[in-house]
Amino acid sequence: MDTSKLAEYLLIWMAALAVMAVVRNRRSTPGAGLTVAYLLNLSLIHWTGAAIYVLPAFQNQNSHLTELGFEQSLYGIAAFAFGALVFTPLLANRGLLRQSTAGHQPDQRLPMAYIAAGVIFFMLSSTFLSRLPSAMAIISTGAQLVVAGLCLCCWKARREGDFRKLTGWLMVACLMPFATVITQGFLGYGVVALLIVLIFVSSFVRSPLKIALVGVPLIYFGLSVFVSYMRDRGEIRASVWGGDSFSERIDKLAETVATFEWFDPANQDHLQRVDARLNQNFLVGAALARLAETDGYGRGETLWDALLALIPRAIWPDKPITAGSGNLVAQYTGIEFAAGTSVGVGQVLEFYANFGTIGVVIGFMIMGVIITTLDWQAGESLARSDLHGFVLWFLPGIGLLQVGGQLVELTASAAASLVVALMVNRYLDRLQRKQTNKAALPSPSSSETSERTSQFVKC
Repeated sequence: MDTSKLAEYLLIWMAALAVMAVVRNRRSTPGAGLTVAYLLNLSLIHWTGAAIYVLPAFQNQNSHLTELGFEQSLYGIAAFAFGALVFTPLLANRGLLRQSTAGHQPDQRLPMAYIAAGVIFFMLSSTFLSRLPSAMAIISTGAQLVVAGLCLCCWKARREGDFRKLTGWLMVACLMPFATVITQGFLGYGVVALLIVLIFVSSFVRSPLKIALVGVPLIYFGLSVFVSYMRDRGEIRASVWGGDSFSERIDKLAETVATFEWFDPANQDHLQRVDARLNQNFLVGAALARLAETDGYGRGETLWDALLALIPRAIWPDKPITAGSGNLVAQYTGIEFAAGTSVGVGQVLEFYANFGTIGVVIGFMIMGVIITTLDWQAGESLARSDLHGFVLWFLPGIGLLQVGGQLVELTASAAASLVVALMVNRYLDRLQRKQTNKAALPSPSSSETSERTSQFVKC
């Protein structure tokens, strides 16, 4: 099947990313990696899924729906770039975004404190507190403090010029995918967390060549991990969700590692696994075909739900909005999925399902402004060594990186992240002031102590 148009779209996508990288680098745009992380996550479920159709081993597959869907995602990436490169600098020029001025003297214990707070939130997720109204959103986003803390530990090590510590923290970050697989049965959560840390650290490097020399092999290794995990995913999840002991889960994961498969672009099984999970374009294309016949556009229904999701369930117990894509994919594509199957709607599909192509363009332009603004502010806070400010902007930004989920999840997660950041920052600030005041209490001099002792003896 002719895939020349698809190949052209793939090149345009890469060109859009290159333009963004060059312009941001020349402008020395402040950032902490959120913009790059968003684009990489979006590329993972759209560009990757489209790219396999131009490979010789996959040319016998029907690429029509994938091509239709990828075309819409291409409009989205272009609109995102426009919002990021045009509108966000306008906000900065009008003084609406902070510029780095006076620096702070950061508490050296804060990075570890944020990691400890994130671990506590993660442990709370297995208690009854996670079942309370609004508590689950707070607890799940609070666990992301581990990611923010690891980023700050890497920043601190780099600031001190300690390459050994920086390497050590990166190795700790590499354990996150294994941790999420063993505890939850999901690889994606840990991989996204690791990507955030790696991209954050890459922002220290100003050479695109150096980043490419490290990034390309990592991408290939990531694809190899993915196809190996997908081969054994059913057995791994059966072990985790079945309540097996941690040693049994580790043994099951060790079997996958022992039979690790390097990604082969000529291997049909590998390409099928990528197509099944990393090709969001097919669903978008199916939605285009169905909506062209039915005209059943949402016309803002899910966008309104995303706004209602900002209201905590503790305030509105009967709120009908729930996280997760539900049956949206089936509704807009007409595809029936097996009971219990979770299929993320993705932002391209959701924007299109509401208002068509214009919804994709406007939606991604807004996302470009929001993500880049949060990234800008987090980077500026870090430039001032304002670690509290960094977490305040960075944590909600992490919540918006769920490119394969529903907008309801994004708004709820971002709002909960803001609450967590404010709450933890306030507690750590009070704790720091308390310890500072305690350390500043005057201690009696040796002469005063001697005089008081002699008076006590005379008495």
